[in-house]
Amino acid sequence: MTTLKQRRLLVIGATGQVGRDVVRALTKAPSVETLAAVRRDDQAEAMQKLGAKHVHLDLDDMQTVEKAVVDVDGILLMGGYSVDLIKQSKRVIDAAKRAGVDHIVHIGASGADTAEVAHWGWHRMIEAYVEDQGFRFTHIRPEAFMQNVLTFGWLQSGALTNLIGDARWSWVDAQDVAAIAAAALKDPDAFAGQVWRLGYDAATISDVARKIGEHTGRPIEIAPLDPQVFYDGAVGAGADPAYMACIRDQFRLNAAGAIPNADATFDISAFERAVGRPPATWADYIVRDGKSLTAAVA
Repeated sequence: MTTLKQRRLLVIGATGQVGRDVVRALTKAPSVETLAAVRRDDQAEAMQKLGAKHVHLDLDDMQTVEKAVVDVDGILLMGGYSVDLIKQSKRVIDAAKRAGVDHIVHIGASGADTAEVAHWGWHRMIEAYVEDQGFRFTHIRPEAFMQNVLTFGWLQSGALTNLIGDARWSWVDAQDVAAIAAAALKDPDAFAGQVWRLGYDAATISDVARKIGEHTGRPIEIAPLDPQVFYDGAVGAGADPAYMACIRDQFRLNAAGAIPNADATFDISAFERAVGRPPATWADYIVRDGKSLTAAVA
């Protein structure tokens, strides 16, 4: 009896909220050997607990990049929140080309096919380079993560920060982004050459506040915030100025209604066919993460 070779998959960004869920999904698949890229020993232990092997990877150290991609069939490529994501992604792509990697799944950014917001252009250039180097590819372009209300501290006691005025925004559950990424990594034949835009519920910040308030039983007020104040605070806390300028500019354009189809949502049936379940709505997400949301507004 012939045993099929496992696909060896490298998850870059494995310790982030999306990457961790990708690792969790891949380790459940017997056809896959999951390698989680880590920089620190404590991160390695966390990945082992999920059932993944780990490889040391420092995207600023080309030697570790070269070693990490040896005998790898597919890569999940995610950059950090820094302009360095451009050079770091190129290092991975070049090393993967030399190593004979077959398939790259890249998680990029939302937005129109323009460059009013700089990091949209950065991600399009990375996508183009992946294609130019001849890889089978799957490009994933998520809209705003529902988890941002907690991750960025927007949801506070009785209030929700609003950086986009009355604009309707397209939202996606980060777990749904991970689900598509994992599905694509496991089955490149089904996903190669595809671009997935992910956003399945359009809502204003006021809509979100009302939904959270109804679930938690606490009224949620809207707390307007100037995007420049957001930028100053993020940079002051150590975030990359170039990347934070992108986020600030996107908020400003959203508030001005200057992003075409900012509230666009996408094919629910295609998502369901790909992962076997429908994507989450705000109502779904609020029920699932209700304890965290309730704690944030307490």
